[in-house]
Amino acid sequence: MKDVIVMMEQTSEQELRDLGKQLPSDIHLVEYILEDEPQADGVRAHTMVDIFDFYHDLGAKVSRIVSGFGQIKPKLFTNTQKDND
Repeated sequence: MKDVIVMMEQTSEQELRDLGKQLPSDIHLVEYILEDEPQADGVRAHTMVDIFDFYHDLGAKVSRIVSGFGQIKPKLFTNTQKDND
């Protein structure tokens, strides 16, 4: 399976827009239903197919995948949150 990195769990489209200057351009908003609960995550992946497969394997029903939030080139992005932990 290709790399899928869940960067932000339980997020919203507005939160991704607000953080756009701090996020890589390959981040996607994934809206899905898991255990009858609607949820949304901010996910990094190369293709939407990889994202769909990842969530499908978890048993989730993907309702929408949206891209176009981040502004940093993926190869230049470093996750400073991980660096601070």
